[in-house]
Parts: sequence; structure tokens; C-alpha cells
Amino acid sequence: MRYALATLAAERNHWAGLPMPITGERLIIEPTFPGAAGLMSIGQAESAAASGEGNDGWRERNRWYSSRRQCDVVLMEKGGRIDWGLLPAVHHFDYDLSTLGCVHAWGIEQETRALELLAGMISEHQMRCYLLTGMFVESSRRSGVAYVFRRLRPTIALAAHPGLPAGKARILCALCMHPIGYYARTWAGAMVPTDDVIAHLALMRGDEPMFWRRANQHPAWRPEAGL
Repeated sequence: MRYALATLAAERNHWAGLPMPITGERLIIEPTFPGAAGLMSIGQAESAAASGEGNDGWRERNRWYSSRRQCDVVLMEKGGRIDWGLLPAVHHFDYDLSTLGCVHAWGIEQETRALELLAGMISEHQMRCYLLTGMFVESSRRSGVAYVFRRLRPTIALAAHPGLPAGKARILCALCMHPIGYYARTWAGAMVPTDDVIAHLALMRGDEPMFWRRANQHPAWRPEAGL
């Protein structure tokens, strides 16, 4: 199916390819992507059944994070009745296992091309760091913020702080962005992992404020930050 989608994308001149629906995974697509609604609807019922989600009449009214309980508090409404519940925090291992299930959407050849492209964008030392650890660091020439670009994890933004010892920096936030789409409750994007890293790096270099606007900004203490 992956190769069929690649052929179809080439016929339709979709330079970024077509995201691949995976049984049991909820695919979320950038709304402006051509055919986003149709792609997201494929297997939607199966994904909801697999995750235990269903249309039982309840509608989410509000949600916030409780530091004391270390989870999300959710307000729900049904027929004028208001109720609340606790949504367990993200568990990294659950995310890791779900991400393993998304490898069917990626091809070795596509990841190899992405690695070759990234190698031409960063220094030899940065590429060595990326191949050996899955991450590398680059500082913005505009803001001085240091970014830790990571494969299959949000990018970490760091900045110096007067209250910290020399050589230390504080975490501003984790920046999560998948330009085309992603699989819910995983670390996986619709593109191969290194393509997402390239997108983060290129947008940071080209338009840093836009990078911050487009990305979800997760505090370091939230599980979604991947720390």
C-alpha cells in the first residue's frame, strides 16, 4: 500500500507524498493538505474501536492539566448534564510501542534520502551526533536560543538564564510539529522521521517566529515533551 500511495502521489504531483492510514491508529492530517478529510476518515471507526473511543453522546467542554494529580481533568456534557473525569498522563512506553506500529508507513529508501539531504544541511559533527544519538544541537543566529533537534521526539528549546551556573541553560519548551500529519498518541509523523527533523530545522532557520507559531509548545514537565 505504501508503494501504491507513492505512485498515486507522483501522479497527482504531491511532492510530500500521501500519508498512509494504519489499522488501529488515528491519522491526523494538516487541514490544508489536499484530501485531508478523506484520508483521516479511512479506518476511523476501527481506530476508535481499538482505542475504546465511541460516540456515546458525551461532548468535551473543557480540559486542563492538574499539577497535583499529574493528569488532565476533563469536563464532559451530555443532555445538559455535566460530569468530570481524569485522563491519565502520557506514558512514554505506550507511545514507544504505538510508534513501533507506525513503521509500516515509512520506507527505508525514503529515510535514506532524508538522511542524505540532512547531511548537506548540517555540519559533519552534527550529523555524527544525529546518526549516533538521534539528536543534534543548533543555535539560532537571531535569538540565541539553542535547539536540540531529535528524531521521533519534539525539538527542545534551551536558553541561558542568569540564575543558573555558567554553561547551564533552562528548557523553554518542547516544540512538536508534523507538517503533513501524525498518528495520534505516538511519536510518529506521516513523513519519515528525518523528514520531520528537516522541516523543524528549515523552518527554524528560515522563519523562527513561524516555527514557534506552527508548533505545539509543550512545557518540559508535560509527558508530551518526551523528556
